[in-house]
Amino acid sequence: MKKLIIALLIVCALAGGVIGFLSYRGEKPGEITQAVEPTAAAEPEAEAEEEAYTLRVPDYAAMYALHEPDEIVATVDGSDVTWGEYFYLYFSQAKQIENYFTSMASYYGAAPDWDAQAQEDSGETFADIPKEGAESTLKQIFAIEKLAAKGEVELTDEQLAAIREQEETDITGAVGEGGTAEDFNAYIETIFLPRALYDRMNRINYLYRQGFVQAYGENGELVEDGTALQYLADNDYMAATHILLRTTDPATYEALDEKVAAEKQAKAEEIAAELQAIEDDAERLARFAELKAEYCEDSGKTAYPDGYVFLPGRMVAVFEETVLSLEDYQVSDPVLSDYGWHVIMRLPLDPDGVIEYSNDGAALTARSKAANEAYGKQLQDTFDSLTVDYVEGFTVPKLTDYLG
Repeated sequence: MKKLIIALLIVCALAGGVIGFLSYRGEKPGEITQAVEPTAAAEPEAEAEEEAYTLRVPDYAAMYALHEPDEIVATVDGSDVTWGEYFYLYFSQAKQIENYFTSMASYYGAAPDWDAQAQEDSGETFADIPKEGAESTLKQIFAIEKLAAKGEVELTDEQLAAIREQEETDITGAVGEGGTAEDFNAYIETIFLPRALYDRMNRINYLYRQGFVQAYGENGELVEDGTALQYLADNDYMAATHILLRTTDPATYEALDEKVAAEKQAKAEEIAAELQAIEDDAERLARFAELKAEYCEDSGKTAYPDGYVFLPGRMVAVFEETVLSLEDYQVSDPVLSDYGWHVIMRLPLDPDGVIEYSNDGAALTARSKAANEAYGKQLQDTFDSLTVDYVEGFTVPKLTDYLG
């Protein structure tokens, strides 16, 4: 659970922008009481009583007051980290944990407390996580900046404009229509966020993206064929196209009438025989595409018109086993799965074959996935090379000493 919470912070800070933190309006230290449903069954005619869950909230203001905002408390890769920068990341991580506690109470009627172990037998409590989360986020910020400097990354005019637009959106979201930069600065002070760090974190998002684009292209198109093909081979990808004649209803998955199923089998055998009789690979592939367009009843043929590029274990067993038994451009005899009769052609691996689609609908190919893997490794290696070194005499405050 600890790693999940830290990951949430980093994703929010470095992928989603800083606005995700601006909903924290600096609750007063003390206790937040939330009513939760009782877990025990009530008597039939008795009115259920609410059981109160009390979340102990640290006195963040008292913690923040321990040092001046501009005091240097640590270094990363030789660069200074101020108390203001460090504390905001610490505070943000603690707020993530508070949200987790509240969600647990809402769903289950109870939640762990700060001194509970974050992972079984880990020895680390939830109160220990903000320090680790702050350090991880600092290292990720510095890693992205270091990687960008190494690649001589320069933001485009469009990206700089997008950063300014994000700032305007954040100002409106935080202080309302007509709010000024001064109003916004005053607000983010209440959540311990230095303006310079806000600007830096907004810029980080674009530096990371632009670094990828400069090295690999928008979608990995600068990756060489050999590199993309090696990525597919290293990960045991296979490629195949098929013609599916369904023997089950696609809506209910109930078996079709036996006569209809027999007709589907006969058609599959006819298609396979025709294709197997074609000796030229290119001609066979072209004819397969024609027959697929006419007969295939696979719902995925629109999204993947050229077939599937897939990992072991992703397809039904009989489909994968058949693909493994074929040579490139060879056509199988009809094989039966729970979906129906398949006529399958194995395809050679293609650097530009669509493997899957991202959440925003972008087609991911071997080039784009190889680029993402390479870029991610560069970032990870840079991240691993960094350490957060605290200045002599500085000690991270113990969160449990400041609980209300």
